[in-house]
Amino acid sequence: MQRSPSPTVPQRRRRRAFTSAILTIGLALTPLAFIADSASAAVPQFPDNIVIFPDRDFVSVEGYSSHEGEVALVEVTRAGVGVVGSARAEVSGTDVAFEVNHPGGICWGAGTGLDVTPDIKAGDVVSITFPDGSRDTTTTSSATVTQDMVLDSATRTVTVEGSFGADVNPDFLEQRIIQPDLVDLIGRRSISAIPGPLVPAPKGGYSSSLEFPTPGTFLATYVFDTLNAAQVAAAASLGERAMSWEVQDVDGNRQGLTIAEFGEAGGPGFGGCPAGPGDQGSPTGTASVVRSGGSALVKWTPVAAVPTADPVTGYSIEAVGAAANGQQTTQGVRVGPGVTQVTLNGLDASASYTFEVRSMAGAKLSVPFALGGGATGDTTPPTLTLSPAPAADGTAVEANAVAVASNGQVFFTTDGSPAISGDLPSDNAQLLTGTSIPINAPTTLKIAAFDQVGNFTLAEGSYTPVVVPLPAKPTGLAGTATQSSVALTWNNDSSVNGWQVTVYNATGTPLATQPPVTTVPRQTVSGLSPGTTYGFTVKARNAAGFGPESDLLTSQTNAATDRITISTARWKSGDFRVVGTGDLLGAVIQLHRVNADGSIGPAITGATAQVVAAAPPGIGDWDIRLRNGAAPATNPGRIYARSSAGGVAGPFNVSQ
Repeated sequence: MQRSPSPTVPQRRRRRAFTSAILTIGLALTPLAFIADSASAAVPQFPDNIVIFPDRDFVSVEGYSSHEGEVALVEVTRAGVGVVGSARAEVSGTDVAFEVNHPGGICWGAGTGLDVTPDIKAGDVVSITFPDGSRDTTTTSSATVTQDMVLDSATRTVTVEGSFGADVNPDFLEQRIIQPDLVDLIGRRSISAIPGPLVPAPKGGYSSSLEFPTPGTFLATYVFDTLNAAQVAAAASLGERAMSWEVQDVDGNRQGLTIAEFGEAGGPGFGGCPAGPGDQGSPTGTASVVRSGGSALVKWTPVAAVPTADPVTGYSIEAVGAAANGQQTTQGVRVGPGVTQVTLNGLDASASYTFEVRSMAGAKLSVPFALGGGATGDTTPPTLTLSPAPAADGTAVEANAVAVASNGQVFFTTDGSPAISGDLPSDNAQLLTGTSIPINAPTTLKIAAFDQVGNFTLAEGSYTPVVVPLPAKPTGLAGTATQSSVALTWNNDSSVNGWQVTVYNATGTPLATQPPVTTVPRQTVSGLSPGTTYGFTVKARNAAGFGPESDLLTSQTNAATDRITISTARWKSGDFRVVGTGDLLGAVIQLHRVNADGSIGPAITGATAQVVAAAPPGIGDWDIRLRNGAAPATNPGRIYARSSAGGVAGPFNVSQ
């Protein structure tokens, strides 16, 4: 049963600089390393996210408005197997960039040819890659509900049990029940339990807790104000969810999110999507047959293997004659998995045949890919035209591609060798699957077009790529600074295929000479020193090479804030103590409660301390302890620490 996903955890929107490509710069005294997004992958940063629904084999890509209009590649990779699912889609620029295997979205295999819906499992890595090489990943979590929820009518209590592996941080785990019928009873369709003891829901109607009775297991408990609400919640069909995430930022945004939906079924999310892992497919790429008298040359494109199915062990090729007296004659061969063409001899030159190509996985044959065989008697050669046409005197014609038009099947070579051998395509000839042949270097094209009875037309010519002038220097270079980075943007130029940024120190000395190339007009230089002035230039690249650098842009990074941590936090009646570290002596630390949405809440009265010197050098300690009447009356639950110098630590669970 397929349903629309419920909203993920409410997240506060905030602005951020473009991060389509990132350059990492060390301190001025150390060698610098430039690293584009394509060189490393990480959990997405808010407002971008990858949300995995493994039970439905469904992925939701959120945000990425900075890549609006770009075509992104989503891949599901399994350890020891490789890519088991993929799709390409255009980023919408709205809150949901696109969805894979969900109504209104795209199917697995869209734009990639890997036509299989992957059975997404715990540990599978779902990645998104953009044209500039930047890449984010989410690893599918092992957290899951393990059985139907249980209702205790006497206590109005509903419990949900589940399990998780070592990959899950229990603090980054939440259990939810989705039941639309609860709206009329408690004012909401979704109820949740987060780590900690039983506490009332902020808007009332029930109390909940999430505890871990044994390592690797969780127990969510819901106590409702009314028996009716408890009974309605327990009646939810496919409503028990385990939500876990890899990273939580200081604003409480949950990144790298997996939502396991107990009882949901996987497979194609809507009509027309490919089936799940199973049998290998037939070679349904391009295939062709060229007949000459009593023989036929059959060519095909190998199967795009389904990673989780049995491997292809070969191909079966048969010529099937027309039915006579209720019977059909067949003649064929079987070949190994690396073969892509075969000649069938001994055919009746006057008969018509259908040629079938099947893939084999052991003794199991795929559905056939049938090709019409035609009949003899036609002596009209096929048409064949090239654009631009070859020069009559044999000189090279400038072109980046040669368009080919024919009413036959076209075979060609680009190394000057013949495209035809006798009256059949040569062993070196390639079947033209599109409408043009790219010219990337001086090339001698030899082309043969065949019809289905073996008639052919030949053409050849010399071509060389169009000479392209160097691009002009880029304009509009601007930057937005943070403490350790500067996000650069410049005017786009559709005639170029990349840009290269150079970084200078305040004296004009280049800090690196070979940064990566970005294919979009933006790049973020990170790893910079706070409060420091840097210079930046950018130059464009096309087929002819790099053009001149832009005018120099100077930008100063923001001043640094201090860094603080929370080491321990404990509460018991009449005694509340929190201990941590800080790197700025004299800074004042104030403790705050955590709001229901995970953001920093109100200050805890009297919970302040100053960072004092401690070993090792450069690190300080702070210690806040409230006793008796000064201590909070109940366990604060989760807390943040905030420094007077700007540093923040948390959220942190207070133990009891």
